[in-house]
Amino acid sequence: MTLTGSLLYKNVYEVIYLKIKFIAAVTGVSGGKKDLQKRYLEKYISSGTDIHFEDVAYGFPSIESETHGIFNAMEIIRKALLAEEEGYDGIFVNCFDDPGVFALRELLKIPVFGGYLPSMLTALSLGERIGVITTDGHGILSEERKAAQSGFRDKIAAIEPVGLGVLALGDRDRLVTKLTEICLRYEQEYRVQAAALGCTGMYYIIDELRAKLKAQGCNIAVIEPLAAGIKFLETVIQLGFTNSLNYHLNMKDMKWMR
Repeated sequence: MTLTGSLLYKNVYEVIYLKIKFIAAVTGVSGGKKDLQKRYLEKYISSGTDIHFEDVAYGFPSIESETHGIFNAMEIIRKALLAEEEGYDGIFVNCFDDPGVFALRELLKIPVFGGYLPSMLTALSLGERIGVITTDGHGILSEERKAAQSGFRDKIAAIEPVGLGVLALGDRDRLVTKLTEICLRYEQEYRVQAAALGCTGMYYIIDELRAKLKAQGCNIAVIEPLAAGIKFLETVIQLGFTNSLNYHLNMKDMKWMR
């Protein structure tokens, strides 16, 4: 009896080892930024999960339009196809626009997520009225389009921009101030219960933002898409699921751009 109990205990707490390919959707990501992202994610992922970071070699340094997303998605797809061949358990595309994600679901057997769907599904699990906080005015149309395509439009009570392009999100003070203002307004005026940050590049201010909101008595749940996306992917893999569409597309005759 004692032996059986020990074996059961061991099986229940056995570490599951996973290998995730983290593909930055843009060019020019420095090694220092990758290190910061890795340290940030370590507090959320399981001890057996190994994340390998890689950015695209060709394309745009930010994704702020459909054009940016289409061009960069070609490199994302190329790297993801190679990652599956190398034995990775899942792919995370580091962008709230999910560039190439649905194409990869047609091509791969392993699960693929970006920042958008995990964040929105998390928000919807926490509140009946949700909001999105995007980058600048151009991001509003993108959020409206994604919401319509994904069936979230009727659940989103508000979409507002912080007034900063993706490459300007490093302005910490301005970003935190604007996010705080929007979250307070969302709760007080729109009765929003959960809000998703509309760019994975905002991850570095999340702890400060939540502390400021708590200090002002704001109970809104702020969903940070980098952590939400990685954790969602990890959980799906651990549960033995995939979101592959199993189209079995033939890529052998594809002529890649050079």
